[in-house]
Amino acid sequence: MNTNNTDAVVLPYRHPVVRDLAWVMASPGLLQKAPEGQALVKDDWCQCVYTTHENHLRELDENPTPLLEELSRCKSHRLGIYFEYLLRYWLQAILCVQELQHNVPVFQPQKTGGKRTLGEFDFLFRMDNGKPMQHWEVAVKFYLQKTDDEGKSRWVGPGDRDRLDIKLDRLFQHQLKLAGFPEAQACLMHIGTGSIQPAAFIKGYLFYPLDETGGFSPGLIDAVDPALYTLSAHHHKGWWLHWKKLPVLTTVADVCWMILPKYRWLSPVYCEQAEETLLDTNALMAYCEMHFRHQDSPLLVVELSWQSTAWLEVSRGFILASV
Repeated sequence: MNTNNTDAVVLPYRHPVVRDLAWVMASPGLLQKAPEGQALVKDDWCQCVYTTHENHLRELDENPTPLLEELSRCKSHRLGIYFEYLLRYWLQAILCVQELQHNVPVFQPQKTGGKRTLGEFDFLFRMDNGKPMQHWEVAVKFYLQKTDDEGKSRWVGPGDRDRLDIKLDRLFQHQLKLAGFPEAQACLMHIGTGSIQPAAFIKGYLFYPLDETGGFSPGLIDAVDPALYTLSAHHHKGWWLHWKKLPVLTTVADVCWMILPKYRWLSPVYCEQAEETLLDTNALMAYCEMHFRHQDSPLLVVELSWQSTAWLEVSRGFILASV
């Protein structure tokens, strides 16, 4: 398999949650350009912060209790909420930002009485006392390159329920402009600030169709409006195929596979010893046949190679029900 994915971040932390935290900090964003007049949290800044705090992450890898205690407050099983809690820990416990607030709702009164939620600020904080208030809207997304009925290329979610272009339009045209509403201004004045600096923090993976040679070409396609958004050349990449086209042509000679539960979708897999969840290619095919006989939910699998002391992820991809 030719994945052309040379930009993957190596995260050699043993504890999977610490590795996820490191991934939130150090992984490349999906975009390198935002619409004119709007901002992204820059990859260079994230990488610099990650490098500065690697010792903190190593300490957490030895004793993850502080991180696990913070995450225990998250009662949701949604991956996006888990991502936000990891980001909150980074801001609060590692960067030690000031006046941190998470999911601040903005309400709009109704003529008939009551109120409706106009939106909410994902994160509000100051990097330091006296610094401007930051407003981050955050997202972690997984999209597959597919062709629609009109022959147009689109980035769609694994279950075909959402699209990257629609998500970006909402994030940049509504969520990051929330402060412009009078109700939001009143909310900001109430918490002690009248102006904010908004930016988008968007991470994830883009998956490309696997061809008959076992490779894919992750070129930057026009699945989002290039006049508004530019995909990062360094975004994390994967592949996808329909399960009846298995087996996959593997990247290296001796590989095993792991089927990832959704809460493990973030960071690259790192296993120091064989686990019961590791499968050879025949076992993977048998699992897929049984799975897709009863349901059509996609499976995210990783290809692993033994490298000196551990099984390391060398590629990942979605296996889909046959069309």
